[in-house]
This record gives sequence, C-alpha cells and structure tokens, in this order.
Amino acid sequence: MDIIWNSTKENILKETRDISLEEISHIILEKKYSAVLQNPSHPNQMIFILKYKNYTFVVPFIIDELNNIVIKTAFPSRKFHALYGKQDENKT
Repeated sequence: MDIIWNSTKENILKETRDISLEEISHIILEKKYSAVLQNPSHPNQMIFILKYKNYTFVVPFIIDELNNIVIKTAFPSRKFHALYGKQDENKT
C-alpha cells in the first residue's frame, strides 16, 4: 500500500494554502492522525483528521483498486479543530 496524490493538485495547495501533501502522507504513514471517518459530503470517500502545522486538517481520500490511499486534497477545519484540536492539546 502506497499513499499517492495528484502532483498538480499538490502544487496548487502549496501555492494557495501552504500545504504539502508529501508532509501529510508522512503523518499518515506514521499513524499520527486523530481519526479516520466516513466523508459526510462524499459517501464514496473517507477522511483522515490530523494535526498539521498546529491545526486540525481534513484529508479526504479513497482506496484505489491496488489498495493505494489516494489523497484528494487537504484543508483546515474549524469544525474538526473544535472536536479534535483540544484533544491533541491535552496529550502534550
């Protein structure tokens, strides 16, 4: 199993949101995410909830036919930060 993503999408995220999908993939591989949930907006996707740059991010993904995790995007979430951000702060 590998973690893959669209490099064009990553370049856009780097430029517009200062987000690196490569860094996020390392967080996922190290199992340092807070949760894996069904994506409420897209029933065919799951989401990782993880801490990135001291904030809670949502990372939608699918599992492809080769069992790769395909990251679709990443974005900060106030909603999930309210739910998971305080948990993470209590762990330190």
